[in-house]
Amino acid sequence: MTTKSLSFLLILLSGFTLTGRSQDVAPPATEPSTFAGKTIDEMNADEVLRLVRYSYTLFNRDFTGALQMGITKKVPFLLSLKPEAIRFIFDEPQQVIYLDTKNNSFSLFEGVGGKEMKPVDPAKYGEAVRGTDVTYDDLSMRFLYWPDARIVKQEKLKGRDCINVRVRNPDGRGAYETVDIWIDKESGGMLKMVGWNREGRPIRRFEVLHGKKFGDIWMVDEMRIESVSGATGGTVDSSTRMRLIKEAGE
Repeated sequence: MTTKSLSFLLILLSGFTLTGRSQDVAPPATEPSTFAGKTIDEMNADEVLRLVRYSYTLFNRDFTGALQMGITKKVPFLLSLKPEAIRFIFDEPQQVIYLDTKNNSFSLFEGVGGKEMKPVDPAKYGEAVRGTDVTYDDLSMRFLYWPDARIVKQEKLKGRDCINVRVRNPDGRGAYETVDIWIDKESGGMLKMVGWNREGRPIRRFEVLHGKKFGDIWMVDEMRIESVSGATGGTVDSSTRMRLIKEAGE
């Protein structure tokens, strides 16, 4: 896979079109990711995160998808990926959550009921979107922009060689004090994230579950987002699956 295989949630999201390898169908082998003339092994932690951020700005496509909790709760959405913006569009009621990626700003806006788009109040960063496990912070992927990142270790995750990068919240906004990010060395995509609160306990965990080919690109089409508790995050309080179903217009 290449860095063009883009959070979710990203998402969410982070950005939730981050690179991942299908459990059922493996994409063709590629060379390890490069950025600014460096291989990923030559990058420092901030440069690795810059590579992940860069992958958010390379598309011009729309996808239908859904957030699903258990059997009964299903929240359809349209995900619109453009070079300058990422939009999550919901109905009933109409809601647009807009991530401005121009000039690497990654500013988050929201419009409800067809009203004018306005900046999301930082006080809402930790709030759930549509009653799911996905928050505004997750959709904005703010943690990819926090300064002074450091590489904790390199390890295998589901057989993939990964770099574990840790970032600390510089402004105290939102629910996360620290975030650990596992980045695939071959693709430059995020495979897992764990968010820690101010008491040093994990409270949310993202993990790529599956990927497939949409047209000519490989995309993550399923990610699990869990709200967890306990000293080590061993208790799963609730879980949401984010799925991309098909490319819009098919």
